[in-house]
Order: sequence, then structure tokens, then C-alpha cells
Amino acid sequence: MIISSGCAPKNPLPANNNYSSYKIDVPFVSPRSELCASTSIEMVSSYWKSITAYSPLLTLAELDERTLIPAKGGTLQIELIAAARADGLLVYPLEATFDALFSELSEHHPVIVLLNRSYSWYPLWHYAPITGYDAKAQTILMHFADTPNEAVPIGTFAALWERSGNWGVVLLPPGQLPASATPEKFLRSAYDLEKTGMTNEAIIAYKSALTRWSDDIPTLFALGNAYYNSHQISSAERVYREILLIDFKNPFALNNLADILCRTGRSDEALKLLEQIETDDIQMQSIIKATREEIDKGCAPFQ
Repeated sequence: MIISSGCAPKNPLPANNNYSSYKIDVPFVSPRSELCASTSIEMVSSYWKSITAYSPLLTLAELDERTLIPAKGGTLQIELIAAARADGLLVYPLEATFDALFSELSEHHPVIVLLNRSYSWYPLWHYAPITGYDAKAQTILMHFADTPNEAVPIGTFAALWERSGNWGVVLLPPGQLPASATPEKFLRSAYDLEKTGMTNEAIIAYKSALTRWSDDIPTLFALGNAYYNSHQISSAERVYREILLIDFKNPFALNNLADILCRTGRSDEALKLLEQIETDDIQMQSIIKATREEIDKGCAPFQ
């Protein structure tokens, strides 16, 4: 039962809002006690599997094992996020606004939200994927309980969502971009994939980001480093050179390119690149010094 206090919540949307109706065909999985987090991931994962080349990495039983905390009788947000990444999905934190929510729905990106169905002093937490919006009826559509695409009045939804700090996440295959993404925030989400060992998925995410923000140097640098760390040296060199076409004095790109040149038998060219670096940053100066010393000793070739 959805519990709310006081008068019926008012419509939180501006009177002149232009939000349209959307319905996303997210497969429905019947709710299971204490397992709403894994169930929500499974539903969104199955949706992406049905319309893209994405293939889930975890079974529902494995998602259950990764998310459920028996002592808490549920799942913390950090466990949901970690399990979704382990399933091969990029996790993008949703901005806590209706504009961000509706921008994702308009691109047919289901959003998992956390709702408190009770009071702040006696919370009943529940994860659920939002599957659409009915503009005429002014209801949010959700796989909330026993019924697929359950219609929740927008005012009621807003009151429940506010109790969780308007928390929500967009789960996407690495080749997809959130509609509401910003370069810096998306880069953090993609890098989180790489940190968990999913370098290939991170590379796909970085490349996807560059289709929208082609000259974003932090994303280019992350892509170059991911190529380097996965021993795709020619691709890493290409990306570092691309950065230098945008910012010819970028010290990180110059240093990393010099490292590649030295390790591929081009020490003279590597030293010339280091000579171009101008920086007052002490840490950067230390990195450059180490690279120069490596060149002087003779760089070990890539294996």
C-alpha cells in the first residue's frame, strides 16, 4: 500500500509544461519480497537486450546475490549500482529534476527510482523502473507492484520520490548516451566501468560520448589511456595526437605520446615532445622527469 500523509499532493509540474506521453516496453517481472533492486535491474536489462545488441552478464539469481543484504532486508543504492555495472550496464545518476526524468523517458530510457512508501520516521523503501508518463491522466507509469505499467498520480509520485531525495539512475548499454548527460558526469560513469575491469565496455562508452562531445579533452584522454592500458598502442597514439590537434601544448598528451614513441623505437622524437612541455605543476614536472629518465635509460618495448 502506498502511504502518504496530509492532503492529496498537488501536481508538481509547471502549468505550462510540455511533457508528452511516453510508454516504454519494459518487460515485467513479478515483484519478490526484499528483491526489488535486482528485479528492477533485470527488467531494465531485459529491455535493452530486446532492442540492442546488449547481452546481460548476470542471471537474475546472481543479481539477487549481489544486491540483497539480509541484515537490512533490502538493498542500498551502492549495491544496486555495483550489480548493474557487473551486469555490463553503464550507471548514470539522474539529476533530481522532472526535466531530467522526462528527457530520459522521451528517448525511451527507463529510469530506476527509489521511493519511500511510508513516512521519514518509518521508511518503506522500494526500487521500481519508470516505464512512461500519461500526459492526459497526469500519471507516472511504473512497474511498481503486481501490475505492469501501474499508473501513479504525478503528485503522489512526487511526494514519494522526494522522500528519497529524488534519487534515480539510468542504466544503459555502454553504446547508449543518457539524454540528460553532461560530459563530466558521463565521463565519471564510464570511468567507473573501467575501474571495475570492464575496459572494453568503457572504451565503447568513451567513444559514444565523443559522438556528442567530439572535442572534449578529458574524454579523449580517458579513451587514450584505456587503449594504452589494454595494449591497443596504435589506437592510444592516435588519440593522444588528436588531443594535440585541439591543444598542442597539453602536457599529459605530450608526455604519454612521448612514452609510446620511446617504447616503439622513436626516442629522438619522444625527447622533442618533452621539450615542448611548459608547466608549473610540480606533480606534472615529476612525471615528465620520470619519462625523460626512462628515455635516457632506453625504454622497454611493449610486450
